Amino acid sequence: MLIQTADRVPMALAGVVSDTRAWIVLGVACALIVGPVGEASSTLLVVVLIVQMTLSMDGLSFNRESLSENRRPILYSVAACFGVSTVAILLLGSLFMGGHPDIWKGWVMLAAVPCAVSVVTMSFFSRGNTTMCVLSLAVIYLAALAFTPFLTRALIGEDVSVARIFMYVVLFIAVPMAASVPLRRAGIGRATRIVAINAMLFLLVLLSLGQNRDYLFSEPGVVLLAAAACAVRIFAVSFAMLYILKRRGASRGNSMTYIPMAVWKNSGLGVTLCFVVFSGVPEAAMPCAISLLVELLWFAVFTRYVERGWPEGSAAQRPADG
Repeated sequence: MLIQTADRVPMALAGVVSDTRAWIVLGVACALIVGPVGEASSTLLVVVLIVQMTLSMDGLSFNRESLSENRRPILYSVAACFGVSTVAILLLGSLFMGGHPDIWKGWVMLAAVPCAVSVVTMSFFSRGNTTMCVLSLAVIYLAALAFTPFLTRALIGEDVSVARIFMYVVLFIAVPMAASVPLRRAGIGRATRIVAINAMLFLLVLLSLGQNRDYLFSEPGVVLLAAAACAVRIFAVSFAMLYILKRRGASRGNSMTYIPMAVWKNSGLGVTLCFVVFSGVPEAAMPCAISLLVELLWFAVFTRYVERGWPEGSAAQRPADG
């Protein structure tokens, strides 16, 4: 009996450290307790995102043929990010335009930034077409060099540093791609990668939410309204897309890229840009901070739902490029 109990302990521990939801809950709790961690938080956040992307890209390889083969899915992914996602954010964010014009600026910034680099993690966990996801991510970030400052200027009249966005392209795509090459030789197992990626998600929540803890407590009514708007644009849009794509017989692997591209924005980048562009209006970053939390909660819920609602290899898919 004692031997059986001893055997169950490491198995239970392995289950906990592999559970994304447990890491997210722990990150939220620590963020609310610890709060801001100081000026080093931005640098730490960059490092966390680079490590997360590197781990997600480990084992990937693609070439010019891959780009050509995935041309249409890449265009669909760009449309999901800068079409479906941006329009949904602006529609819901317009609720704040009259009464909270400074917070409206944050919604515009959230709509303008590209999707989160974590969509690769989503594709990895849901066993989607990760190669196409990485290719789409690169195209989207290159497009963001023009799209993000254009949309911000068009709706607010403020300029955005193109150089800063370009820096994020290099840090979050080029550097992880290069770092994944030597990492591939290490032969890290899937279970180890999942635990490491979960740890990075924990740090992402801790750093991003912790920096905005004070505003969350000082304006609960506005925060709740923003959280409700984020929940609608993330959960409603993602499950509607899941229903439509599955019903139309779309490729499951590609759909696991289209859906996160349409709901998961780079809210961390949005927070950073809000602090830089709207330095005298700290509450402008609130929509992006709330969005980050809701997106991570959605990630935990959606990945678990997809395992049952659209399992890999199910009959409700076809090997097409749709």
